[in-house]
Amino acid sequence: MKSTELNLIPIFVAIFEEQNLSRAAKRMDITQPAVSKALKRLREIYDDPLFHRNTSGVEPTTFACDIYPAMAAAFKNFSSTLSASRAFDPKVSNRIFSVACVSAASYELMPQLMKQIHEQAPHISIEVHPLFTEDFESDLRLQRYDLIVDLAPRGRTVLKVEPILSERLLVVCSARHPRIQDSITPEQFLKEQHVVVSRWHSRKSLLNDEDIADLDKRDIKYRAPGVVEMLPVIHNSEYIGMLPESTIKAFEKTYDVKGIPLPFTDKEYDLCAIWHPSRTSESAHKWLRNQVKQAGKIIKKS
Repeated sequence: MKSTELNLIPIFVAIFEEQNLSRAAKRMDITQPAVSKALKRLREIYDDPLFHRNTSGVEPTTFACDIYPAMAAAFKNFSSTLSASRAFDPKVSNRIFSVACVSAASYELMPQLMKQIHEQAPHISIEVHPLFTEDFESDLRLQRYDLIVDLAPRGRTVLKVEPILSERLLVVCSARHPRIQDSITPEQFLKEQHVVVSRWHSRKSLLNDEDIADLDKRDIKYRAPGVVEMLPVIHNSEYIGMLPESTIKAFEKTYDVKGIPLPFTDKEYDLCAIWHPSRTSESAHKWLRNQVKQAGKIIKKS
């Protein structure tokens, strides 16, 4: 492909997403014959029809579906370099930021973030996604997400990591648990049956032996998709789990549960903002990170 043909990338993306040549032309602000000419050239380059006509427009071939993620990412990455060089005004911007977030942060951090954005940038929107994969570097490099909020990555990483909120974890159980009062021993903790938050993509719990020694010895009976989904299972049973202190306080009356200190450690765990270094200097991205940090500070004070 010649360098002069890089303009075919946004046209391919427009055709794929609109699935109609007329709508793609309108979106690109060019004529339909120009879109048809670009599609012809794309077909020659890839030696594939890419799109077949149907009653409503066109539908992509299997090959077109295969290359779309890379083409869309290339276009988005290029567009972000342009936006990075421009001044960002949150008061008038209509950006949609995409944030992948561990479930524990969804119930306090994200609402506080949205409150701030509503007050300062009324036209900006936030998309919040569950953490679908552990390949954070790829997700952020391809800009599937602008930012990830999670526990700090283990091991070395090229990604930028900044703590935004530190919190204690507690054992959570039914307030009427027959064997657990105000404390629990390590032996009893491991003997009880557990409910955990699961990283569904790897079928592992959110925390393991790398975080707390012997944690993998737990007798796990239920893997929940998120923090709040644990509580209905725990409150009316003898199962136990581990949750952030603030989450237990927020839901202890709703679910009749209580929190008691962990028998292993009283350390605090960092919830972090994680992003790709290519976005560090982007003005809009810096604004988003500052908003997340501010939300963390407000929650910590409350």
